Amino acid sequence: MASSSSLPQNTITDILSRLPVKSLTRFKSVSKNWANLTSNPAFIAAHLRRSSPDPYLLIRRYHSQSGWDYGIWLITDPTLNFGTQLLRIPLEDSLPRFPKIVGSVDGLVCLDISPCYASDFLMWNPGTKQFKHLPLPLITSSRDNPIWMVFYGFGFDSFNNDYKLLRIVSFKGNDESPFLRVEVYSWREGVWKEIEERFELAQLCGGQDGVVVDGSLNWAAIGLQRFSDRKVVVSFDMGREVFKTVPLPPVTRHANVKVVSYMGLLAVAVYPLVFAASGTNMNRFEFWVLSDCEDGTKRWTNLVVIENFSKSLVPVGTWRDREVVFKYMGVRDRENQFQLCGELGASQLKKLKRR
Repeated sequence: MASSSSLPQNTITDILSRLPVKSLTRFKSVSKNWANLTSNPAFIAAHLRRSSPDPYLLIRRYHSQSGWDYGIWLITDPTLNFGTQLLRIPLEDSLPRFPKIVGSVDGLVCLDISPCYASDFLMWNPGTKQFKHLPLPLITSSRDNPIWMVFYGFGFDSFNNDYKLLRIVSFKGNDESPFLRVEVYSWREGVWKEIEERFELAQLCGGQDGVVVDGSLNWAAIGLQRFSDRKVVVSFDMGREVFKTVPLPPVTRHANVKVVSYMGLLAVAVYPLVFAASGTNMNRFEFWVLSDCEDGTKRWTNLVVIENFSKSLVPVGTWRDREVVFKYMGVRDRENQFQLCGELGASQLKKLKRR
């Protein structure tokens, strides 16, 4: 049998990309070259293309009152007789708080392990049980210039073949608009860098973690100036490292908005506000998708409208990029329960109406 040194590098890469994760973990000790190869983003992507296409669901569970009974659970398939597995977190005993999942791409999980201001991160591969503690971010809080809020997102930049972690730091300005600074961590380069790119006419709101859609990270935001009568989506192109603002349908003004990915497209789930004046609070669920038009432009298409929607159901994302995941909130007998909705049609969503 030929030795690895007599085989072309492309052949070695092709062979290794077909092996299971356990074998790759063992083969990292063969040589430094193999260890570096199997950690390369391009190799990881090739290995994933040949792996099982079935996705997994990561759920962070914790008891907010006692601080115990916490963990990250791996669910194989919630639509079938799924199995669950409790994953052990690296450095678990020394963490100041239980980590938050920033994002997961290609089996690589980004965790926020900081006590505040999203200032300490960990990259973790549950399959190989390897982790990497990232260098501390460049942008920090100070007494003279304290941080007000931090938004972040983790995704894969296919243009540069790189995994990136974005951190948007908001400082409270003298006027009503916050002052922003933005930095990006590159997995390939192993460093943080501050970028001058900014977004205007919007103030981020809602969840802190960005949603990955077609190479971009996306957050719901409150429109300012000419967008002041509606909510918008702030989108960050990971390849070009630029921001853009996408206006949302007017219906979102008096409702909660959850940005999600649906069939590779940007989508929003619109649902009732829990606390709002009865005259303006929207009491229905709507699902909008930003679709392509024949003339090359984009427009919002309304796929679903459900009247008298239950306030105890909150959309949290999509499973397999086509099934909406709802979480029960404030219902004692349904605590820690999730519900999936497959086909986005009125007949499939009737069971989600308030009874």
